[in-house]
Amino acid sequence: MKYLLAVIALLALTSGANAQHACDRMVGFKHAIPTGPVEIVPAVANQRVYYCGFTITAKGNTLDLILTTGTGTNCADNNTPLTPRMEFPNDFALSSRQESVGPYSESGYAMCLQTIGQGTLGGIIYYAQF
Repeated sequence: MKYLLAVIALLALTSGANAQHACDRMVGFKHAIPTGPVEIVPAVANQRVYYCGFTITAKGNTLDLILTTGTGTNCADNNTPLTPRMEFPNDFALSSRQESVGPYSESGYAMCLQTIGQGTLGGIIYYAQF
């Protein structure tokens, strides 16, 4: 009986590990002018969107980037930043990605992307949704 209680107590302490999920999805984008916010990951009822990172490829002048979550068309309602404004240098490539995430956005929110400035910008946004 003592062993059973010890196992139950151990499982209760490790249940937080289940909150970690793999970053197993991605969406590409390519913008030639400032746009947005535009929805890149649709909302799913009772699921959250988790930002996991990005890969950016650029040559020449680049647009800046902001990722947000929200509801309504193109995150127009309850818009909340996921990232600060990311300002990228010209003529570069950059990747930033994490393998797993815990809780991040509100349930039922979409992820949107906004580009600002002059130039072009393309890349991949990594995310999870559950």
